[in-house]
Amino acid sequence: MMDEERDLTALREFRSALDEPPEGVLVKGRYRLASSEYRPPRRRRQWLLTGAGAAAAVAVVVGAVAVAGGGAGGGDGGGEQAATKPAVAPVTDKADKDLPVTPGTRAPAGAAIVNEAGATHAKAVAAMDRLASAAAGASPLEIGEGKVLYIKSYNLAFGPNANIHEVWMDPKAMVPLRIRSTDGGATNTDVVSAQEEIDAAATQPANMHRPTTQYVASLPADPAQLLGAWRQWAQAVYPGRGADGMIWKDAYELLHYSEPFWTPAQRAAIYKALAKMPDVKGAGMQIDGKAYDLVCMFRADAGPSGNPDCVLFDSVTGRFAGNVTLGEGLAPGENVTLVDYGTQPRPIPGVKPSLAPSGKAKK
Repeated sequence: MMDEERDLTALREFRSALDEPPEGVLVKGRYRLASSEYRPPRRRRQWLLTGAGAAAAVAVVVGAVAVAGGGAGGGDGGGEQAATKPAVAPVTDKADKDLPVTPGTRAPAGAAIVNEAGATHAKAVAAMDRLASAAAGASPLEIGEGKVLYIKSYNLAFGPNANIHEVWMDPKAMVPLRIRSTDGGATNTDVVSAQEEIDAAATQPANMHRPTTQYVASLPADPAQLLGAWRQWAQAVYPGRGADGMIWKDAYELLHYSEPFWTPAQRAAIYKALAKMPDVKGAGMQIDGKAYDLVCMFRADAGPSGNPDCVLFDSVTGRFAGNVTLGEGLAPGENVTLVDYGTQPRPIPGVKPSLAPSGKAKK
């Protein structure tokens, strides 16, 4: 219930920004809601707000809430559940449309998960140093013309709590072109961005929300200077909030969508800057017998019920591997979200719906 209240509060705030949005608020709001991680109820949801006008975008959020609240089963289901599904923008490229929804590759559903006790800040610092060294030989991913970065995030749960979330990301503009989410075997969202929205999002300033290769290249190479620059940015964007906590929160996009393109020097600076925040602590984790490093932000302003927000790294390769939610009483397979990367053909843009004067989409 608390999650539903928070979702409705976020929706009200987003709708108020749509009435007379300041420059950049609409596109930024859509991008943030589209890229935040979807999980079943009691977890942070991965909303989808692309390929629709302002009022239509709000309608998609409302529809997504209804689907999440109704449960995710196999097939369309019919009846009331079918009526609450959000509209799906057409995907006109046959090869792209026919890409099957498949489980991830890093670990199977139900994999054994073992957490190491005793997370400390010193362990986080040591882990980030070691991970940067392990990834020193990694080359930035190169993507050819007509291709895009494909990101598949998935948990390790069976049945209705299983989740696969896919993003087709423009590798230059760092704008999501298509997003598809599948829960419990049923695809409940599959939306393609309209060209107008792609163009509008690409004009917004690059930052941690839209981490282009140019943005990453502009970051200070010294970890202390980089953290200082991020803190100044966070204090300006989130006045009155704890800067380190907001940096860690916004590092979601930075890690998920730009890490494959980092040079070893950029990766080392970013890893070590994140580890310099005093509330960041590290520990080990094993998934399916494979070693990972778990680096978590224990936010001082989160209160006694606040749960740490954790990032997962492959201990052998040093590369970003996913996220972990701790302390919510979830089954281990639901707590862990792993990430696969690849390339796919560029999706053909969707069609932006026309809007009636009342703000409702024309039928």
